Amino acid sequence: MDASVYNALFEIIAPIGLIVLIGYWLAKTTDKIDTVRMSGLSMLIGTPALVFSTLTKTEIPTTVLLQVSLGALCVCLLAILFAVLCLRYLGYSFRTWLPALTMPNSGNLGLPLVLLAFGDDGLAIGIAFYFVIAIFQYSVMPIVVVGRFSAKSVLKEPLIWAVVAALIVIFGELKVPSVIADTTAILGGMMIPVMLILLGASIARLGFNDLKGSLKLAFLRLCIGLAAGIATTLLLGTSGVASGAIFLMAAMPSALVTYVFAARYDRDAEKVAGLVVTSTVLSLFFLPALLWCAIKLAGRA
Repeated sequence: MDASVYNALFEIIAPIGLIVLIGYWLAKTTDKIDTVRMSGLSMLIGTPALVFSTLTKTEIPTTVLLQVSLGALCVCLLAILFAVLCLRYLGYSFRTWLPALTMPNSGNLGLPLVLLAFGDDGLAIGIAFYFVIAIFQYSVMPIVVVGRFSAKSVLKEPLIWAVVAALIVIFGELKVPSVIADTTAILGGMMIPVMLILLGASIARLGFNDLKGSLKLAFLRLCIGLAAGIATTLLLGTSGVASGAIFLMAAMPSALVTYVFAARYDRDAEKVAGLVVTSTVLSLFFLPALLWCAIKLAGRA
């Protein structure tokens, strides 16, 4: 790689690393960072606003967004298949480990990455990927963890209604009133830094548990994500930014929400927390290589 590529990678990684460190430092030095309330605020207001604002403003063809959403579903299904095979071989509990090995952190880490790597187009494509992952997390994963599904809880998620509203605008070729467009843009604008600060704070507070075992599972999570991402781009024949974004989002570490599920339903929460933290640190370590591959896939280097 020449110097320009290194500079491009540094310009993407440095802001993300610094904001994550700010979140980590704040969590370690003060008790004023309430991650539970901040997460609730982001899921209730910030994320739906970001989804609606980005999808209704993007000029990316709807067919591409639908292809990426299909890609996200494909990534989930392939990751589940790979994880089931690995867990069966290792003799580990499906209910404990399947969510953490299959659900990528496409929100806190994935969205900032595709925004910085590919600009506004990358963010729109990333959101088309992210909302499928989010729906999957809150609908399918509870079935895995506790063996039951609640349509009512899924329909209560503001993200679902933000996507529905955006699709009505897109397919109805409607014009969003400037007041709503400006309001959702402002509210959504807070989400990228908040997601990264929450990621840093979560790393500081969750900590490591059973480092050797967590590291083994973290490598497994990375391999499953990479395999699912590459297989999906080949199966769907994606190209350009869509390929780079799908690859990058699929390779993200274990989602933070998998720890929440483990804690809520008493599924070895401390060990799952160790995997979430270890896989996040591991992904940050490999981030230059992941970004380089994603940019190559997108045809921008």
